[in-house]
Parts: sequence; structure tokens; C-alpha cells
Amino acid sequence: MISFSLDFVLASVKGKLLSRHQEIFEGLGSDTRKPLNHQLFIALKGDAFDAHQFLAAATQQGAGALVIHDESKITTELLERVTIIKVENTLTALQSLARAYRRKNIGKIVGIAGSNGKTTSKEFCAALLGATRTIHYSKGSFNNHWGVPLTLLAQPEDAQIAVVEMGMNHAGELALLAEVAEPDICVCTYVGVEHIEHFGSLEKIAEAEEEIYLHSPPQAVRIFNLDNLYTREMKAHSQNKFPQSMTLTFSETAKADVNLHIKEVTMESLTVAGQIGGISGLVSVPVFGKHNITNLMVAATVGLACELSPQQIWNALPLCRTTWGRNQLIATDSGAQILFDGYNSNPDSMKALVENMSLVKTSGKKVGIFAEMRELGDLAPQLHQETGEAVGHSPLDLVWFYGAHAEDFARGLRRAHFRGEIIIHVDFDSATSKKIAGELRAGDIAIVKGSRGMALERFVLDSKPLDFTTKV
Repeated sequence: MISFSLDFVLASVKGKLLSRHQEIFEGLGSDTRKPLNHQLFIALKGDAFDAHQFLAAATQQGAGALVIHDESKITTELLERVTIIKVENTLTALQSLARAYRRKNIGKIVGIAGSNGKTTSKEFCAALLGATRTIHYSKGSFNNHWGVPLTLLAQPEDAQIAVVEMGMNHAGELALLAEVAEPDICVCTYVGVEHIEHFGSLEKIAEAEEEIYLHSPPQAVRIFNLDNLYTREMKAHSQNKFPQSMTLTFSETAKADVNLHIKEVTMESLTVAGQIGGISGLVSVPVFGKHNITNLMVAATVGLACELSPQQIWNALPLCRTTWGRNQLIATDSGAQILFDGYNSNPDSMKALVENMSLVKTSGKKVGIFAEMRELGDLAPQLHQETGEAVGHSPLDLVWFYGAHAEDFARGLRRAHFRGEIIIHVDFDSATSKKIAGELRAGDIAIVKGSRGMALERFVLDSKPLDFTTKV
């Protein structure tokens, strides 16, 4: 059981005590629809919500203390019933509490950033490390300025390692998260065009991603991807700034601490060979897509940093799995297979997915169901056209794209002289979805990819999956 004393909370958040009742709190709670027995309720305020509106509900659900910054929401009844702590800003207080709790724990913290592969690398790390260590990690993409602190504050005291995903879409955000989490091990998976709407160039994205290295503690182990231009440059910068820091590397082609390459790709697995810490091996991992080799190398190198032996890492690699909406292989009652990658999308990941289809053999047809890639800003028309052109060179028999930039995507398909059928819509079209889904047969493969907000699971459901849930 995770517990916080009142004195620890007050010292951590530099709070003012408005009322004192309970003094030991059993973790944090945020959902007033569920029991909050003896928990600390921090009234966070966002753009679309303000938890100060639910202080009475939190108290009724058994919250042991309320942390607030808007004193106007405090009633006499609340003062008489529950411990209340006033702070300048509840989000800052949450981050300060997380930093203090992190320093109190003895477990290692692994921080993972990057344009692509953060969540999958985190899941792979958790699976690999969990084979021999007690671990804690965030579920889903709990990776922002409040998700990271909440992940840290949920870490059991007996966890030997916590794997923390760190996301950003503006400069300065990773710096803050690294200063809160103070990771013992940090890695940027890859630099690509994700969130280019907010940055305007890959160089600016790289500068923002590099913050995880620049703002982690000097003694942290820094892991670098030698296959990406920007992360190679980060390695040089880091070694100049932190000459005493331990550095580990991974690569498909260059000499590195972890060298892995793909021997075979099927819909069900990757056969991976290479060396880890100088020890050679060959394993089958039940994940799809050659792009996952980077995520597997991240996990293997983190394993070395956490002092697992190379053989322990080889033994654990087959435990790696992808999660909901991320290269998720789904069987349908028609016998067709669907590769559902609808959790996130950008030009790099879209191109990687269709490149994989050239490596996959099937007795039936290959169908691409694609949707808008968001957060591309003024570059959206150009990037949708370029991605459409890349898709146009793939071995697909039919492409359906829906979204605001459908015409741009279709223009790219035509520039590539795509020979298959092209269907485009601005919005999801239920009749088209049902028609394409209904024509899938045994031996067919449908790849489904787009940004999360485009709700591509609607096509999956139309295809009558044998085992699928819409819950993340």
C-alpha cells in the first residue's frame, strides 16, 4: 500500500494547512465516481475541467485530504470534515509531490521519449524487465505533465524499476518531466515528424526531444539510437556535457552495445538475430513490423542498463507484445486478418507500416484503410500527399482514405501510378466501411491506420472481429 503522511505532503508541496483531520493518506485518487477511501485528492484544473467543482463529491467518496488552489470553493462543511491543503497551483503541487516521492524510493527510473515508439518501447521494456525484476509502468500513453507525476506517485515502494513514458508537443515539456522524474536511465527512441505542427521543422523537434538527455541527472545512463541522424548528434552533445555519464548504444548496422536485425517478417512474428552485450542470439518475437526492431533494441539496451545479463535479455525478448491499437493483429469470422494500428499516426509510422506489407506473403488481397494524420499544421497537405505517394508504391489492392486531406492523399497515390482501387471521403462513411469489411475473405489482410481521433475501430467492428474490444 502506498501511503503519504500529512507532514510529507505539506513539505513536498509547500502547502498551507486549512484544516486537519486525517494525517495518513493511502495513495492518490482522481475519479469521484469511485471510492476514494483515505486517498489524497488533488484538484487539478485543465482547459476543459476543474476538479475544484467536485470537492464535495470527493469528500463523500471518503477522500482523506483535498489539495486545492481555489479557496473560494471551500465551504465550512468541508473544513469540518476533511483535511484541506492550500497551494499556489495544484498541477505544480502534483509535480513537486511526485519528485519528492521519487527521491524517497530506491527503485530505478527509466525515462523514454521520442517521436515514434515511446509507448511500444515502454511496453517491451516492462515485459523484458518484468521477467526478472519487480517493475512498475504506466498503462496506455500516460505521458504528459500530469500523467508522468501520477505514474511516479503510483509506484509501489517495493518496485525495483519504474518505466516511465515521457511525451511532449512543445519545447520545455521534456525538460520539466525529466526534472520531475530524475531518471536513472534515459533514451530517445527516434526523431521524426510527430507534432511538427507545433515546431515547424525536424531540427526543432530534435531540440525538444534532446531535453530528456540535457535535464536528466548528470549520473544517469544515457542510451542512444545510432540509426537516427538526430539521436547520433545528441550522443555527441551529451558526451561533451556529461563526460562522466555512462553511455549505451543500439543499432541495426553500426557497432553498438546492442545490434539486432530481422531475419524474417510474418503477420504473427519477427525473427530477430544479432548480439546483445557481445552475446549472439536468435529469437522469434510475437509482434508485427520491421519498425519494431528499434523498440526491441530500446528494451534490450535498457535491460543492459538495468544490469540484466545478455542471456537474460535474449530469454525475455519473446515476452514482448504490442498493445491495443498498435500493430494489433485481429482475426475475423471471415478468416481475414486485420492489422489495427489506430492509436496514433504520422507520416513516418504510416510509411513504415506499408513498407512492411511488401514483406508479408498472403494468398488473398491486401487492403489499406487509412485516415487523417493529425497535428501536421501547415505541412498537412504536403505530408499527406507524400505519404499517399509512398502508399501508392505498396502492394495494396485497394486503398480507402477518409479525412480532411483525402484529396491530397489521393493525389499522392495517383502520382505513384497506384494500380489498385482508390476510395476517398472527407468523413467516415459507414456504408463504405461495411462494404469493404463484408468483402474480406480468408487469406485477405487489411491494414488499418490513422490518428486516434479518427476512430478507425469502427472499421474493425464492421469486419466482425473474433476477439476485440474498443476499450483502451
